[in-house]
Amino acid sequence: MRAILAVFVWLVALGFTAAASAAQLDQGLLEIQIKDHRDAIDDFAKLAVVIDKIRISPKPGLKFWRSGWHELTSKPDSVDLTKYVGKKTVTIFRGAMDTGAFDAFHLKIKSLDGVLKKTRRATAIKNTVGPIKLAFDVKPQTETLLIIDLTVLDLTDHIPGGYELALRGYELFSNHKLIAKIPPG
Repeated sequence: MRAILAVFVWLVALGFTAAASAAQLDQGLLEIQIKDHRDAIDDFAKLAVVIDKIRISPKPGLKFWRSGWHELTSKPDSVDLTKYVGKKTVTIFRGAMDTGAFDAFHLKIKSLDGVLKKTRRATAIKNTVGPIKLAFDVKPQTETLLIIDLTVLDLTDHIPGGYELALRGYELFSNHKLIAKIPPG
């Protein structure tokens, strides 16, 4: 009886291991990075971007019940954008996730705290970053990298202008191969 019980326990454990391995085979790696495009970032000694959430929207299809936004947790939740200009980037999300097709991305920002170099004073920055239409896939055993290119615009010479944070573009990579770049170049 003990031998039968031991074999049963061994088979159940083997089944869980096989199921876990199969689940890992159906997952891909998604990494999201941000950077700034140099427009008016040089006006700032510090520009802290506090990220509320990162959201991705699955492409509707046969699995229509999966519609709606999926939220990803940002690590870190605050980034000093003055440190990530040009080609320097910071990873705000990296993790394994179930495979699937997605059709939109939203970097939801909680707050922007900027300090100007000239005056060493805090200044208001308007957030104009919203959801964007962006088709991408997370494929099994594949690394998908999305680099979001933000830009700070100086509109102080336009009444009642100030500074604005906007989305300039993005780069999308699959297994280190560039798939799409907006703006092209």
